[in-house]
Amino acid sequence: MAYQVIDAPEYLERLIIYEIATKGFTSPNGPESGTFASMEEKLPYLEQLGINGVWLTGHQLCDPAHFYNIWTEYACIRPDRLDPSLGTEEDFRHLIESAHRHGIKVFLDVITHGVMEDSPLVKEHPNWFRGGSWGMRDFDWYGGHEDLDRWWVDTWLWYIERFGVDGYRLDVAHYRNDLWAMIRRKAAERGKRITIIAETGPAIRGVTDILQHGEVISNNSGQNLSFRMLYDAAGYCQDRQMRANERYEVKIIYRDGTVQDSRDTLWFEKSKVPEVIYEGHFTEEVLCADGCTACHIQLGRLRVENIHEEKEIKNIQVTDKNGQVWNSNLEEVMEVDYKVEYTEIRNGLILEFPLRIQDGQFLSIQLSCHDNGWVGFPGDENPYGVRGSRYLAGYTSLLAPGIPIFMSGEEFDADYRPLPRLAPGLYGEGEPGTGRWLYGSWIDWEQMERPEKAEMLEDMKCIIKIRREHPHLITPGRMGEEKNLYCPVGYKAARTLPVPYCYSREGQVLLVAANPDENEDVQINLELDRILDTKRRYRVSVLFGEIPGGQMEISGDVKSLSDRAWRIKRDKTFGGGLLVLKFVPAGDSSCAGSEE
Repeated sequence: MAYQVIDAPEYLERLIIYEIATKGFTSPNGPESGTFASMEEKLPYLEQLGINGVWLTGHQLCDPAHFYNIWTEYACIRPDRLDPSLGTEEDFRHLIESAHRHGIKVFLDVITHGVMEDSPLVKEHPNWFRGGSWGMRDFDWYGGHEDLDRWWVDTWLWYIERFGVDGYRLDVAHYRNDLWAMIRRKAAERGKRITIIAETGPAIRGVTDILQHGEVISNNSGQNLSFRMLYDAAGYCQDRQMRANERYEVKIIYRDGTVQDSRDTLWFEKSKVPEVIYEGHFTEEVLCADGCTACHIQLGRLRVENIHEEKEIKNIQVTDKNGQVWNSNLEEVMEVDYKVEYTEIRNGLILEFPLRIQDGQFLSIQLSCHDNGWVGFPGDENPYGVRGSRYLAGYTSLLAPGIPIFMSGEEFDADYRPLPRLAPGLYGEGEPGTGRWLYGSWIDWEQMERPEKAEMLEDMKCIIKIRREHPHLITPGRMGEEKNLYCPVGYKAARTLPVPYCYSREGQVLLVAANPDENEDVQINLELDRILDTKRRYRVSVLFGEIPGGQMEISGDVKSLSDRAWRIKRDKTFGGGLLVLKFVPAGDSSCAGSEE
């Protein structure tokens, strides 16, 4: 029988994803009272903002206090029911239809591991469950329950067919690649090509399309201050696409308690430290049980030498530079998709494991998400990622070569205001109203009446508009593809700045530069001779920032433009932190205006 690998929809590379926690996004009747209907009222605002994808973290029947003492999508009781506190099926259908009229796709959160202990599903189908995590009961995904498999596929097809949702974000792990591949195929047969976002991955062709935790600017613990994206976004993405400097470490845990770790710097005190050799990767085509669906899984291969051949292995852990961990023993492991298979060879092992982001898939960049401010986050700090920084918003994410994902409220630098019941402890420990978990942010829309909030919103609209209006230039990079559509740009300045970068196609160039300093403006000269045709004159328009003298457009040859000092205002001010220039060969009508 013929079978299919269902790829992502064509709109994927143009997505700008905005996360919404339904209960806290709006407050029609006070805190934690958001509904489908009240969210629908904000859709004109979202359309004006310019986002075109919503990751909705609030739709299904859930416990009102299990996590952090508030209602959350993650304390799921029944995934096949809408929560009546959010509205009716008609309300939900109307919300999705209205979002589509406003040009916005909607992706639902899926809690893949299980349901609450008191879920009717546990009583109705006790054989579907085995063990538990997060204070809940876990599905027995590998127990051969055909009725569980059918129900799971039917549940998520129901949301597509009945309400028109556009896809899903999978919390924690996939668990069953075959089921999600079948959901994709059946949705396509019904005329709907869906997008599936994996929280951590791996991203597998025919199963998932991008990672929520792709390249992470901020996460549970705050901003990733050591991340190269903060100061060399294009250079990092170029290397990431081609897997440059791909490196893995291996820890071997033996049953007698012996541990070997390739990261052990005290090798001279050990009898053996394993040596890790990366031997590349290969792709396997996996046919699903229905005989109609397939997926492609790309596997990395490592050779590990200098092991204890005489000892029995309990577990092998592979760790990459981003901190992702693969295990050979999946006991008490949530991320079961990160599995290491191994075979023993003379004096060593051959390890095979699914690559985190597989060839052909787009890079994605998480600016922030609901998990910012997780347990242990400082109680006096703001868990939002951007905090008014135009540099972070534009340079590292919204204008960078990846699909951006960010939390609602970032666009106007919302003051963090916890919901009154939000506790600091995962299971409700601590004083209500003192938690820092960003999912429990109570968005106060009246803040936008303050000038600094209104200015931030206008700047974010402008940055997003630049991306939306230049899809031929700003495109996310694909893993494994070496295309020179974007590159770093040399510069001269009195102090070190993030390396500018540009996109170029058919003679047009879009250049992005940044100033992270919150106290001082900066002057920068751009080395344009490497990215522009030195035999031509160019017209330059300023899409964000300014040209000294108040002009919004100039023209000149490459030398005169390179000699010009461009000013970037200090960050966290109106029109500051960022400079975006568009270069078009003189005479090209795509850059309107008068020449200097």
